[in-house]
Amino acid sequence: MSDYDSIESLQAEGVIDTKRMATIKIWLVMFFHTCICGVLGTGIFAIWLDKQVHLDALQIGEILAMKGIVAVFYKPLFGWLLDKNQLRPYVMYSLAIFGLMAGPFFQFIYRPLLLTHNHTLFYMAGLLGGIYFGYVVIAGAAAAWSYCGRYIIAHNGTEDKVSSASLAGWLVMGAGMTVVYTFSPLWGFYLASFSAFFMILALLSLKTKAFNNLETRGTSKQQFKLSDFKYLIFNLRFYVLVLFALSIWVACFSQFSQIGRYGLYFWPGDQQKFALRFMSIIGLPIHIVIVILMTRASGPIKRLNPSRSLIVCAFGFAFCFLVFAIAAKMHDVMGPDNYMPSLVLSIIGRQLIVFVNPLVPLVALTYVNMSFNKKIVSSAFLLGFQFVSTLGGSLGNIAEGDMFKTQGWANAYFELAIYVVFAAVVLSGIMMFVSSYEKKRVMSHLDSKNQANS
Repeated sequence: MSDYDSIESLQAEGVIDTKRMATIKIWLVMFFHTCICGVLGTGIFAIWLDKQVHLDALQIGEILAMKGIVAVFYKPLFGWLLDKNQLRPYVMYSLAIFGLMAGPFFQFIYRPLLLTHNHTLFYMAGLLGGIYFGYVVIAGAAAAWSYCGRYIIAHNGTEDKVSSASLAGWLVMGAGMTVVYTFSPLWGFYLASFSAFFMILALLSLKTKAFNNLETRGTSKQQFKLSDFKYLIFNLRFYVLVLFALSIWVACFSQFSQIGRYGLYFWPGDQQKFALRFMSIIGLPIHIVIVILMTRASGPIKRLNPSRSLIVCAFGFAFCFLVFAIAAKMHDVMGPDNYMPSLVLSIIGRQLIVFVNPLVPLVALTYVNMSFNKKIVSSAFLLGFQFVSTLGGSLGNIAEGDMFKTQGWANAYFELAIYVVFAAVVLSGIMMFVSSYEKKRVMSHLDSKNQANS
C-alpha cells in the first residue's frame, strides 16, 4: 500500500483529519491570519496615515515602501523554512504570536513616532514598521498562502479554498476596520490582536505529525537539498513567474495602498465619513459572491492553464485602471458640484477590481504547484513571486505615490493601464517561447532515449 493510499486509512482511524475537516481548519487559519493582514492591507491604513497622521501621498508611499524593503528579506527565509518543515506549523505559530502585539505596537510605538513629524523619527517608524509588519503581514501573508496551500493539497483538497478564506478575511476586516475607524481610528488595530488569538486556537487543532513520514501530493519524505534549489534557479518557468511579478503584479499591487484615498476623492469633504461606511456596505454582496465563486476557481484555472490565466488577470487589471482613469477624468471636467456620475463610475470600477485581485495569488500558487517539484513549491512561490513583488513594490509604492501626487488620479491610472497591457503582451510572447523551448527539449530527450534503446 502506497503512502497515497494510506492517507484514507489514517483518516478513517482519526490519525489525520478528513478532507472536509482539514479544509475547515486550514480555512480558519488562513481567515484569521488574513484578518491580521487587513490592518495594513485595507485602504483604511492609508486613510489613517492621511487623516490622522497628516502625511501626503509621497510620504505614505515612503512608509509603505520601507515596510516592503525590510519584508523582502523574510520571504526567502520563510520559503526555505516551509520547504524544510513542510506541514510542521512553526512559522505559522510565530506569525500568530507576533500578531497578538499589533494593537499595542500601533498605539505605543508606531503612532507616537509618526506624530512627532521629525524626519529621523519618521524613518525610524518606517524601519520598525518594516521589521514588525514585514514579518507578520507582508512576508507572513506569503508564508500563510504557501503553508495553507500545501496543507490542503496534502489532504487531497484544492488551493481555491485558501483563496476563499483569504478573501473572506479581507471582506470581514475591510468592513470591520471601516466601521470601527469612524468611531475610533486607533481601536481598529486591536482587531488584529483579537484575530491572532483565534488563529492560535485554529493552529492548535491541526493534526500534522503523521505527515512527517508520508509521501503525499503536498509533502515529501525526501529533505530539501541544495540541488533542488539549483534546479529551481535554472528553470525557465521560474523566470516567467518572476517577470510577471516584477512587471505586472508590482504595478497592480502597489496602487492598492492608495485606493482608499482614490475612493474618497469623489466625495465632498463633509460626506467622507459617510462614504467610508457606504463603500464598505455596498461591497459586501460582491465580496460574498466572490468568496463563493473562489471555492471553485482551481478547476477553470487549470483547464485554461495557469500561464494563460496570469495574462487574463493582467488584462483584467488594465481594464479596471481604465475605468478608474475615466471616472477621475469625468470628476475633473465636471467639477465638485456635479460629482455623482464620476462617483458612480468609480464605485463600479472598485467592484470590478475585487473580481480580479484575489485571483492573482491563487493563479500564481497553482502555477507553482503544477510547474515544480513539491519539495520546492514554497521556495518557488515565496522567492519567484512574493519576494520579487515585494522588492519591486517597495519602489512601486514610491513611484505610484509620486504619480498620484504630481499627475493626478486620471493621468496616473491611464498610464498604469497602458503599461500593464504592454507588459502583458511582452510576457505572452516570452511564455510562448518558453513553452516551445520546453517541448523541443522533451522531444530531443525522447529521441535520444529511443536511439539508445534501439
